[in-house]
Amino acid sequence: MVKYKIVVALPEARYSCGQFAGPVFASPNLSKQVEFLYSQDKNHLRNLIGEAEILVTLSIKKEMFLQAKKLKWIHFGLAGVDRSLFPELLKSRVLITSSKGIHQVTVAEHAIGLILALAKGIGESIKAQMKKEWVQRELIDKRFTLKGKVLGVIGLGNIGLELAKQAKAFGMKVVALKNKVKRGEKYKNVDKLFGKEKLKEVLSQSDFVVLLVPLTEETYHMIGEEELGWMRKEAYLINVGRGPVIDEQALIIGLKNKSIKGAGLDVFENEPLDSDNPLYDLENVIITPHIAGSMPDYYRRVGEIFKKNLDRYFSGKKLINLVDKKLGY
Repeated sequence: MVKYKIVVALPEARYSCGQFAGPVFASPNLSKQVEFLYSQDKNHLRNLIGEAEILVTLSIKKEMFLQAKKLKWIHFGLAGVDRSLFPELLKSRVLITSSKGIHQVTVAEHAIGLILALAKGIGESIKAQMKKEWVQRELIDKRFTLKGKVLGVIGLGNIGLELAKQAKAFGMKVVALKNKVKRGEKYKNVDKLFGKEKLKEVLSQSDFVVLLVPLTEETYHMIGEEELGWMRKEAYLINVGRGPVIDEQALIIGLKNKSIKGAGLDVFENEPLDSDNPLYDLENVIITPHIAGSMPDYYRRVGEIFKKNLDRYFSGKKLINLVDKKLGY
């Protein structure tokens, strides 16, 4: 029987590939059909890539892709694949799939965590704790309940729908923005649904705005000086999607000038965030180091998604989470 050569290039190879292989090898006949080659580092990958029909990775550079003459399918272990979509890959016939949906619950929970931290003064309390200061009087009038507040979800995909469900548990009203809205389209936990042309309307009525859109040419810096001006002065901006969706310099100015109340940020234009970045010094900002999508069994979940697609690949069925090369997601 002909074996399909699958190269797995995941970081921390011994740990991640061990997790990944569990669900993949749950099928007893799979080992007869495929040969898995686990890359240990970039140099090792260069030696393996030329034989690969299928590649599992978090990202790929043009140089490496051009060496993969037999490649037919790349599965990315991330929901967003924008960093690997260079012209040569987009023009090729290589199929691209993502791990969309893998972060659904954990990213939504992280967004809720940032929202709660801002609403309850937890961020400021921790900063005061580090200085051994008692700030009860300063914070007591700043805290508020989420019940009745408006959550604006910018990007109503899997994570956005999960976030809407979680927000409803706190009694929040949910308004959402979606790229394309069909006539009569409704969702259980969304009170109002808008098309992308209604960004101003969503921003202007939300107490918390959560950004969940993919990074494309259209969404790059979609939140800048003008858009921040549409937000309420008492509103908060949460970004757990893609850093470059926000014009960071415009945000820094807006936060300093109190154009908006504050921000909870997990992603940034340049990562890791430079130690001299002004965002670190702003009292009305909570920073987390791009961890919203992290979980202990992450690569096992990647393996589960890949296994479903591998079965479909063998049977000639359309792959799930197939990336549209024109849209970039």
